[in-house]
Amino acid sequence: MLSHSKPRIEPFGPQHVAAVRAFNQRLGAGGISWRFPERWVPDWLPNVDGARVYQEFFLLLEGEDVRGAYALKHQDVSLSGEIQRVGSFYLPLSEGVINPAYGLVASRLLQDAMRRVPLLYSVGMGGRGTQVARLVRAMGWPMQVVPFYFKVRHGSRFLREVRYLRRGRWGAALLDLAAASGIGALAARVADLALTRWRTDPAVHVDAVDEGGDWLDALWRSCAARYSFAAVRDGGTLDQVYPAPERNSRLLRISRGGHAIGLAVVRDAPTSFRDSKYFGDLQVGTIVDGVAAPDHADVVVERATRQLEERGVDLLVSNQLHPAWRTALRRAGFIRGPSNFLFATSPALAQRLRARDPLWRAVHVNRGDGDAPWPGDRATLENWHEPFSSGIGP
Repeated sequence: MLSHSKPRIEPFGPQHVAAVRAFNQRLGAGGISWRFPERWVPDWLPNVDGARVYQEFFLLLEGEDVRGAYALKHQDVSLSGEIQRVGSFYLPLSEGVINPAYGLVASRLLQDAMRRVPLLYSVGMGGRGTQVARLVRAMGWPMQVVPFYFKVRHGSRFLREVRYLRRGRWGAALLDLAAASGIGALAARVADLALTRWRTDPAVHVDAVDEGGDWLDALWRSCAARYSFAAVRDGGTLDQVYPAPERNSRLLRISRGGHAIGLAVVRDAPTSFRDSKYFGDLQVGTIVDGVAAPDHADVVVERATRQLEERGVDLLVSNQLHPAWRTALRRAGFIRGPSNFLFATSPALAQRLRARDPLWRAVHVNRGDGDAPWPGDRATLENWHEPFSSGIGP
């Protein structure tokens, strides 16, 4: 790191806006499409009104210049029913990616976050080979892959649009032929019939809700202790994480006999993957998050899947770590694919988790635990809603 002046890390304040903008411009000029938010007050999860879940932005400064930045989310998690205050480390950006003189910036950012919140975790990270994944592993953070599952609904359209599979002229030509011949549509239908194991229960009812409430508080209390690690998902927290005024997700309440047994958070905005370098113009439906006891996960996933299918999506996707939720996805006809979505914990948090769950078999983590719910404008959708941060795709 250059030593014109001693580097320091400070909270992002109004006096830093121009320097953050210049930092983003330097990254862009170096071919990096990520950018750090240029508003010092977060447009998602700001620290206002005594919020239990909120985020802060921190900057590594050299003189008046920004050389690195990261976001830190403060929240409550349940460790087998015990509520614990933790932090989530994400969006670490370093000038070291374009200038080797700043190669130590990334480690300084993580060390600062661990000093502020020793019980820390991170999700996403874009795969084990990325800089941030290598960094946390070097600092002794254990990690697991959060599996990725997908379900193709419209086979011909999928073959024409899925750009990840269309690399190379001959590959694209073969996929076009399969799409035109109807093979793609037939294959998707056969896979759906062969893999889907619906358990239709006429007593189960689904309704879209605008917000959580007492019913969600009660649901969360009833299932929290069933998971060794789970972010608090009571009514107040979910309303903050998925804010109604600008929500790009839908909340689905699943009830049996008039009693709420689960909640699913789904997203199927037609523009969520517009001109995506992986999914083209496919309309993608995502099961983002869920609240339920493990033995009700299959009902929640089934009804969320049906809702997305009825809305005409081309492709359904989800990332889930807990075995019950993964089994539920398979019963709903999902296929497991390669995942870049990781879950890693600081040594201090890992110690507490392993005391309760040595093999991490009861950890409930999904895309809702990352930055996926963020409704604001942070970067291009190519970066923020694809493998780099959200674990979708190869």
